[in-house]
Amino acid sequence: MKNIIKRLCLVGTIFLIWLIASQYYNSLFVPNPVDVFNNFKISIRSGELFIAIKYSFLRVTAASMLSATISLPVALIVFNIPLAHDFLNPVISVLRYIPVTAFYPLLIMWFGIDETMKIIFLFMATFVYMMPSVILCLDEINQDLIDTGLTIGMSKMQTIYKIQLPASLPSILNSFVMCYGIGFTYLAVAETINAKHGLGWIIQQNSSRGRTDMVFMAIITIVVISVIFDWTSKRIIKRIFKWRYIND
Repeated sequence: MKNIIKRLCLVGTIFLIWLIASQYYNSLFVPNPVDVFNNFKISIRSGELFIAIKYSFLRVTAASMLSATISLPVALIVFNIPLAHDFLNPVISVLRYIPVTAFYPLLIMWFGIDETMKIIFLFMATFVYMMPSVILCLDEINQDLIDTGLTIGMSKMQTIYKIQLPASLPSILNSFVMCYGIGFTYLAVAETINAKHGLGWIIQQNSSRGRTDMVFMAIITIVVISVIFDWTSKRIIKRIFKWRYIND
């Protein structure tokens, strides 16, 4: 209950600062929150906001699922095969430093401007964080558990699905939740070109028109969706893996 009150106080403080700032600065820079929330009402009634959320949600979900599907088996290979670890681990360790946005013009040249390009871009944006995170989750496994499994006669493959995956799955799922949220932060870039719907498209279209109130509406929507997804997912994970969070 105390945490809820603290968060409500934080939101109220941010809103108050925003309201005061909007009285002193041009609406082009700091829109009035009343105008922003009026845009919410109009967009909800017209259905435009829900359509934008749907398209953005599908793009980020497809990219994040693809990222997770590739990251997990590659991470298991790197973790369990010394040669793969020596060859791939140095590459994986620098992935998160890759400026993904710089690849956007190249992706347009390689894949065109359709949905494929957008999903590939969002995949890259999430993969560069997901891959190192999954490796880190596997590295945190108590090696004694694996050694004990091998000692009692388990094969290497059996230790993967009986020890490594169960032990690391809660952390891996939390990493997925984090990377999913990161995917939403790249929407403004992914939906820049040839995207007739989406939250990023709303940001791009209205920023060029000086409609800062609409830009704020889209940004707030992204933040709210990310917070709700993060909060809900982590509680589901904690409920499923109670043994992992028994002291929380």
